[in-house]
Amino acid sequence: MNVQAATDAWLARLPAPERLAAQAATDARLAGWVAGVVIFVAIAALLTRLGVASRLARSIEAGGPRPWLATGAAAAVTALMLASAKAIVDATVTWRVGQVMGGGGGAGAPSLPADLATAAAGVLPIVVVAALVFPPLAWLMRRAPRRWPLILGPAALALVLGLGWLPYALSAGPAGPAAPPGPAQAGVARLVAETGLPVPVVQQAADPALDADVTGGFGHARVVVGPRLLAGDPGEARAYVGHLIGHYAHNDVLIVCLVVGAVVWAGCWAAQGWAAPLARAMGAKEARGPADPATTPALAVIAAATVTLAALVGAAYLRWANVGADSYSLAHAREPDGLVAVIEDEWRRDPAHDSVTPSALETALFYSHPPLATRIAHAMAWKSAPPG
Repeated sequence: MNVQAATDAWLARLPAPERLAAQAATDARLAGWVAGVVIFVAIAALLTRLGVASRLARSIEAGGPRPWLATGAAAAVTALMLASAKAIVDATVTWRVGQVMGGGGGAGAPSLPADLATAAAGVLPIVVVAALVFPPLAWLMRRAPRRWPLILGPAALALVLGLGWLPYALSAGPAGPAAPPGPAQAGVARLVAETGLPVPVVQQAADPALDADVTGGFGHARVVVGPRLLAGDPGEARAYVGHLIGHYAHNDVLIVCLVVGAVVWAGCWAAQGWAAPLARAMGAKEARGPADPATTPALAVIAAATVTLAALVGAAYLRWANVGADSYSLAHAREPDGLVAVIEDEWRRDPAHDSVTPSALETALFYSHPPLATRIAHAMAWKSAPPG
């Protein structure tokens, strides 16, 4: 079996206009990402050079010390400017991607005013959060200037685990009914038994849009399969559930949360050491430390860089983990064609398709799974390998 020919045959099933549009949309997202970074840093530098946050803080404290109010106001103004700029960039990119995908048979006709309104709706919550969170954070920075990352870092790690991993480990959400008997249900149940997953019964998803899910921890697991997979090809159901069991077996959700939390913790140390020097480099010569209102735009840059790096590192781990999950599915479900069919079907149903063959930079920035062509080639290589 020729692996490349088999991969090309699967890719040929996808409409060529949609594949071309997906690549153009991914290119547009890359241009928007680069422009967004440049604009974000430029506005932060301009705010710093003009002393907007520090002047506001000084006017608030003209009648006496009001550090909480001053830092909250500085954070709110900085967040308003930066979040507004980000909303404009995000809306423009969304509109452009919608234009491209509309021409390629994907999403419908785009509307820039509607995209701007949607993006603008997220600005106020960011401003409110900044105004409420930064004053106590600045207080902690003033009270423990050297030790505050040792306090905030573990708290951030615990928050990431609590929001990202704990609901997965506890299989949060109501239990569904047992999946009705049928070829797909029987195939999934056999796979569950073969892999030794601690699941008493395969459940049917209440949400018809859900294909399947495998969650659990602490010695238990839950397998939920949606009505579309239950009514479809048993090989596809086994392949997809096998992929999800691979994530469960490899503890991928726990590991990615630990990785993201570790990057956020490292960002706390970066803020402690680099916020004031960065602010002075951007023009705030009087900046003394991360709790100083004059440092607020520089702190926002470090915070944005930390969040971005955490997302990129987490996505990089997930790309590697998804290769392992595909391998687990192939080894246990033994349904290479089913795996390719289900991931191609997911691609078709996504209104803003990812590129089938993105550049290395686009993959690093936007992909939590390997590109579609890479995953298909992996499955076809397994299919062509000798038994064992």
